[in-house]
Amino acid sequence: MSWSKVFEPRSFRARFAGFWSDFLHENYRNPEEVSVAFGVRYQTALNWWQGINRPSGDVVALAGRPFQDFLEGRG
Repeated sequence: MSWSKVFEPRSFRARFAGFWSDFLHENYRNPEEVSVAFGVRYQTALNWWQGINRPSGDVVALAGRPFQDFLEGRG
């Protein structure tokens, strides 16, 4: 089976805000801590926390370095 049939980028993109919110809940206490950790406004951190928005790629890449196993199996 080809990779394109196993992994659907559109579907992953649509679900990523929820994945990101799960990651934040598992690793941070609250939106205030997220705001400080990522250097973003409180409203941005709250939107991420609630799964309303997702971050840009650079934020995810930097965040993922200490948590390399987070996205395994989430495709």
